[in-house]
Amino acid sequence: MIIKSKPNERFAPAEHVELDIQSLARVQTHTAFAISVVVPTRNEAGNIEPLLTRIDEATRGIPVEVIFVDDSTDNTPQVIEELQNRFSLSVVLIARPPERRKNGLGGAVVEGFRAARSPWVCVMDGDLQHPPEMILQLYQKAESAGSDVVVGSRLAPGGDASSLGRNRFMVSHAFALATRVTFPKRMRNVTDPLSGFFIARRSAVDLDILRPDGFKILLEILVRCPNLSVSELPIQFGHRNAGESKASVREVMRFMRLLLRLRLATDQHFLQFVTVGVSGLVVNSLLLALATEWLGIYYLASVVLATVGSTIWNFLLTELWVYRDRQQTQGRLGRFSMFFVMNSTALLLRGPIVFILTSALSIHYLISNLLSLAVLTVLRFMFADKWIWGKTGVANTVNKPPKYGDALQTNSMDY
Repeated sequence: MIIKSKPNERFAPAEHVELDIQSLARVQTHTAFAISVVVPTRNEAGNIEPLLTRIDEATRGIPVEVIFVDDSTDNTPQVIEELQNRFSLSVVLIARPPERRKNGLGGAVVEGFRAARSPWVCVMDGDLQHPPEMILQLYQKAESAGSDVVVGSRLAPGGDASSLGRNRFMVSHAFALATRVTFPKRMRNVTDPLSGFFIARRSAVDLDILRPDGFKILLEILVRCPNLSVSELPIQFGHRNAGESKASVREVMRFMRLLLRLRLATDQHFLQFVTVGVSGLVVNSLLLALATEWLGIYYLASVVLATVGSTIWNFLLTELWVYRDRQQTQGRLGRFSMFFVMNSTALLLRGPIVFILTSALSIHYLISNLLSLAVLTVLRFMFADKWIWGKTGVANTVNKPPKYGDALQTNSMDY
């Protein structure tokens, strides 16, 4: 259900707002609003009035609409309806039925984008942790820098995320780092790819190619729309005003699934690398059982033998299948040595990752172990793709007809 308020009647720039008035005038000749603020909500009844009050004060003199896309089970929709005519803002409510909520906050944001009636869409949470006073600064930055997206970053120099608390602060940094490592080129100018506060040029975002799942919609946009120009502004992340945080183990799992899905979608080599890794787990288990049960070897010694055997298996499959299309100048023995060292280092890193996930997020240790394997698979692939099987033989194939594998090789580095 979509409910619209009275038309916005406040395009009379106030003295305290420093904006490019000519730019805003050009905007109004084509659209009714300069900025659409999309706020996905779920059980945020206590936050609606203070949020609208602060948006109204922060954007006074600018034609702005606020679009609430609501998945609540409380009286949040009723609160929004009651407040629609109390502000000079244009307030829109999109109340999603349960069958449309499966794609989470990301899906709600996409629906808000589709309903937006302005060239710029600002996305923010409804709990007041994202400062409404920064909306116009994001807009100004986008206009002055010619950016398609401006991210409100908690992690950029000058930003502050201390309100998250120590544990969530650590997790936020860890996830941002994992994302930047997974997509080093696309995220090279983004310190906070998981931010929920950003402004985007509506015409630059191809909504039809997005596959939202969970609450990290900015990551989905940046990966699936790789040609966007991106800049950042540091923000002071605030304290939740009311309601409960939506962070949960389920959302962590959705994030890891999203990261893996986006990575698989952008690189065929990565899909093959993961397949090899899964087969290596099977080989490791079989060798461990064989050495311990059939040969009677002490189980700790069997673990070592099984690890060596599965490492050799993984290396050969990676060498002969995953990167068969890449000509190498380094010898096979050298590549195997680097592969062995990489796997050994990965084992040492798993301990801290499991500790952070289990202690900081209270995730069951078995799930933490699986998540650590997923993270390290991404890190191992990045190292292998760049340093062990890097593009070292391209010059030898210049005069040869292009092959399908060569095309994949070219595309695989563009992330």
